[in-house]
Amino acid sequence: MDRALVLGGTGFVGRELAEYLRCPTASLSGGGGSIAVDARHLADLRTKVGQLAPQTLVNCVGLADVDLAERDPELADSLNRRVVDNLVRIQPEMGFRLIHISTDYVFDGQRGGYQETDPPNPINEYGRSKLRGEEVALGSNGSLVVRISSPYGRGFGVRKPQFFRYVTEALRSGKAVKALTDQRVTATFLPDLASAIETLSQRSVAGLVHVASAEAMTRFEFARQIARVVGADPELVTPGLRSDMKQWMAPRPADTSLNIELSEGHGVSYTPVETALRSLLTVGPERKAGG
Repeated sequence: MDRALVLGGTGFVGRELAEYLRCPTASLSGGGGSIAVDARHLADLRTKVGQLAPQTLVNCVGLADVDLAERDPELADSLNRRVVDNLVRIQPEMGFRLIHISTDYVFDGQRGGYQETDPPNPINEYGRSKLRGEEVALGSNGSLVVRISSPYGRGFGVRKPQFFRYVTEALRSGKAVKALTDQRVTATFLPDLASAIETLSQRSVAGLVHVASAEAMTRFEFARQIARVVGADPELVTPGLRSDMKQWMAPRPADTSLNIELSEGHGVSYTPVETALRSLLTVGPERKAGG
């Protein structure tokens, strides 16, 4: 992508997108070669984005810790809504196209298979703050909001293992893993997300689009598939329920699987889950795309 910028480029999703899209990043920490910017502060954001002059800005800034968002709704709002508000305020003068990454957690999970036209109804503060950010982004002409679901990828430099990496490392060590049978998602393979962003950008698609997987699975089914790919005993993956997760402060929706027919209609293609897992487990977590 020509003159793209990933904001929030040191986070799990942002860093991987930047690796695949091969574009500069900006983040609060400024680590890993990223440009330091506090996007919650309008003046700082205006200065740094003005210096970089991107044609496309992919916003991955956000508080993705669901329980922390529940404990600290002000922090969640500042990262998941205020940052978007600041981007929309500077967008007319900077002239970039905004692509904002959102979440399946804007839905209550009562039925799954959600389309872009289905009304959101978040059940936790994370989902509510992300929905507010969506609404701000959609108020800006030409902007694109991409909802994703349980992203997984190589995890470049990520300190806290995501579900995919946690399960993989545990199974390879012969350890048992509990995975939920009552939480169903359409996990987003991050290389597919990067490819989708390029495709949707080239076609100037605006509004809401879901980018996930064609295969809806429970966490338990996903973990069992990982076990088969790594050659571990699938019985190491034991069933659990959301009610077992006593450490969770925020409620989790039961089925936030996303319908991806709209994105497919725009030319986005998706990798089968088994193929995606095999590609990730063939290379190390720190190998860069094309490396």
